[in-house]
Amino acid sequence: YGGMLAFMNDGTLLVTTGDGFDYREAAQDRRSMLGKTLRINDDGSLPADNPFAADPAAAAVWTYGHRNPQGLVVDPRTGRVYQHEHGPRGGDELNLLLPGRNYGWPAVTFGLDYTGARVSPYRELPGFEAPLTYWTPSIAPSGLALYLGDRFPAWYGSLFVGALVNREVRRLTVADGAVTGEEALFGELGERIRNVRVGPDGYLYLLTDSAEGRVVRVQPRGRAAAGADT
Repeated sequence: YGGMLAFMNDGTLLVTTGDGFDYREAAQDRRSMLGKTLRINDDGSLPADNPFAADPAAAAVWTYGHRNPQGLVVDPRTGRVYQHEHGPRGGDELNLLLPGRNYGWPAVTFGLDYTGARVSPYRELPGFEAPLTYWTPSIAPSGLALYLGDRFPAWYGSLFVGALVNREVRRLTVADGAVTGEEALFGELGERIRNVRVGPDGYLYLLTDSAEGRVVRVQPRGRAAAGADT
């Protein structure tokens, strides 16, 4: 349930937490640490400019209303923070995080409960931040990477999301903080993709999810016979 870490441009650390499955209403309670993005200093203290710093019980909270956030990345060029989270049956989301904002779970959602019942009759309401994009049915997003390397010029500025259910990676094109396109990649591997990262060498790395899991390095076509090696 959550557990992603990312340093912001100002040196503070973001930490995502999930709703604990059985405690989803706590995601709307700013005094609970469940279903939140927390922001702390690198020594463990709390920044004085956190949005709810005046309330000691909520002073660590940066955003709230999350279900199971498993992707988090900061764009060093702009400081924008992108996060994705699992919905239940449908309603996986990619969000642009803004301090103090409420991202809705479980008051608004594009997904259904695992029983097929509605979690909420609302997909959007005033006062809740809408996702940049969402996936219904679920793709089970895992791992999130922003490509700023030079090995794949056509991918510069794209977000990469592992899709566990679909056994592929989704590449999202982003302009001015909005998703403008999406394509599926690497389905030929036929494996669940647990994580996606960009290496300091500019290559893309995929972590497969199985008993025989492996790390796949993606290279420009022509550098390797199949475009990837392990």
